[in-house]
Amino acid sequence: MADLKITAMTSLAATAIRADLLHVIDDPTGTPINKKVTIGEMLDAIHAPVDIAAANSIAISAVANGGRTSVINDHTGVSTITLPTPSVGLSFHFIYGGAAAEAQDHIITTGANAKFFKGGITHLDQTADENALAVFSDNDSNSKLTLNNMAHLDLHFLGASATVYFVWGFITSDTVPAFADQ
Repeated sequence: MADLKITAMTSLAATAIRADLLHVIDDPTGTPINKKVTIGEMLDAIHAPVDIAAANSIAISAVANGGRTSVINDHTGVSTITLPTPSVGLSFHFIYGGAAAEAQDHIITTGANAKFFKGGITHLDQTADENALAVFSDNDSNSKLTLNNMAHLDLHFLGASATVYFVWGFITSDTVPAFADQ
């Protein structure tokens, strides 16, 4: 095959399958190396879940967690998970991976009221009345979401701008989650 610029190659368009190859440049800001990856390998790497280690303060990053599922496992204390500054299209997905209802609280925050949540989540109540309730942010300054005693969690955050994360999903617990300012 003759040497071609990548921009001069024919587009594969929508017929790509998992075994097709892509050209990648590994470490473009350091020592760039040309490598290949199959579409399947790339998708598997992108979709690999990330465990959230038990800690009091956890900083989530776009590089390590963006676009991937982050698993909150059983923790032994309250944890605060801080999202990075939102950007359009930056997304985070959180699930609970514990073996039983969590006895600890978790707080997901943007770190500042100027970066806030817009939207709401569904609370599925585990108490005797077993209600379902929609819980909404105030859409202008709520930058903290407190989750108590979760038994199940499926939350999504999607950057809408440099200051806003859309939020949606649900939590099953015995305590209604709460949006608040810092």
